[in-house]
Amino acid sequence: MKIEFRRYFIAISLLGWAFRPLLATDNSGTAAFSFLNIPAGARSTAMGQAFTSVPNDIQALAYNPASLVTMAASQASLEHLSYVENVTQEAVAYGHAGRHEGFSWGVAANYLRVGDITRTVATLQPSGDGFTENGDFSTYDMSLGLSGAAPVTEDLSMGATVKLLRESLADASSTGGAADLGIVYQANDERSWNVGAAVQNVGVASKFADAAVKLPLTLRAGISGQPFAQWLLSTDFVKREDLKGEADVGAEVTPRRFFSLRVGYRYQLNQPDLGGLSNFSAGIGFRWNTMSLDYAFVPMGDLGMTNRVSFNIRFKPHLN
Repeated sequence: MKIEFRRYFIAISLLGWAFRPLLATDNSGTAAFSFLNIPAGARSTAMGQAFTSVPNDIQALAYNPASLVTMAASQASLEHLSYVENVTQEAVAYGHAGRHEGFSWGVAANYLRVGDITRTVATLQPSGDGFTENGDFSTYDMSLGLSGAAPVTEDLSMGATVKLLRESLADASSTGGAADLGIVYQANDERSWNVGAAVQNVGVASKFADAAVKLPLTLRAGISGQPFAQWLLSTDFVKREDLKGEADVGAEVTPRRFFSLRVGYRYQLNQPDLGGLSNFSAGIGFRWNTMSLDYAFVPMGDLGMTNRVSFNIRFKPHLN
């Protein structure tokens, strides 16, 4: 046990040192398609988005495509997010497990919509405030992805995702293509400790109206493990091109086989002041047979509370 903890904390220190040059930069607000930074999955959200190395969960596909190799059976996930104001998100994912020896693949779709935005136009009149309301419009963001992953060695796996992106705001829109690349290293024979790393959103997009578009390139690395049979701990270091770095931590305890409690914390270097609890997240999960239902909430101060629900199903593996 002491050896495993020593490996865990040494790896955390090394990852922090490796990401130190990236944490010093800040290009806040310079990337489009920011919906790609909103997490997918109630379990991963409740654990502070520290999910780059968490194994055997289709929700990890949004963080690291190599995680497909760690699935013991094929899985599907449906998700609904009620975000701040009038923002909603729907996501669906399916992963076909190669069960460590073979090729695994997955598909995912993510759709975020903001409706009933008041259109305001300039009146060029000397009286009044110079603006008037002129109906409503809506905006949406969409991502469609195809993923594949395979083992490279007995302990090391690699994966990739290619994505079609679309962002629309009133009469303007942008279309892009991107790729995610990731690796997962399963650190011991019991596969209870894992190290993962991924680069996300490498690609290009068309102009949005007359403005050039830059995708939110993201680098992430993480460690997860089970120091005890009923506990899962995870840590991620994340650097997005348009934001300063962040450190995410998450924990899950399963006191009963059918029931889990989760908590997470995100330490962001340029986090806006939304209140003392805005960096925290928490959630709960229920399992029965091959199905699970997860819930997560994240307080965002004056902006309100976000609520996320996911439904997962694991398919029984085919016997050879």
